[in-house]
Amino acid sequence: MAAPMPPPPAVKLSSVALTGIIVILVLMAAGVFAYVLFLAPLTTDQRLWWNGFVSIAFAFIAYLVYAGSEAKQIRSLAGVLFLIGAASFYGSIFVGTGDTLAKLVWSVILSILVVAVLAGIFVMSRQDEQTRIRMSGRRLTP
Repeated sequence: MAAPMPPPPAVKLSSVALTGIIVILVLMAAGVFAYVLFLAPLTTDQRLWWNGFVSIAFAFIAYLVYAGSEAKQIRSLAGVLFLIGAASFYGSIFVGTGDTLAKLVWSVILSILVVAVLAGIFVMSRQDEQTRIRMSGRRLTP
């Protein structure tokens, strides 16, 4: 049985390109957040919901950029955006004027999604560790 094919090499970005990507992503997110939080004619729970939605969308975009480049700074940015999104969704649930049972149901659903994402992060970190261990044995010593 043949050994499995190694994954394709990650794209190595220069520090200038990486900084540019991070700056563009942060500026886009800040612009949308500023509009949603300060300019849009929405109620507080709607503002929090849209803030969470935008945060999760930008976290997904940052994760896709990280998947292509494996830059740790972008991974951290994706994590921060995910935390902002989850906190905003929780805030929207608890600030809203809905029924108590509906708030409980939405809280449970959101908690299940957060735990699923955290489980995915745990699995990916273990796979990353196994890959680094496997690759460390291939170094040639001078």
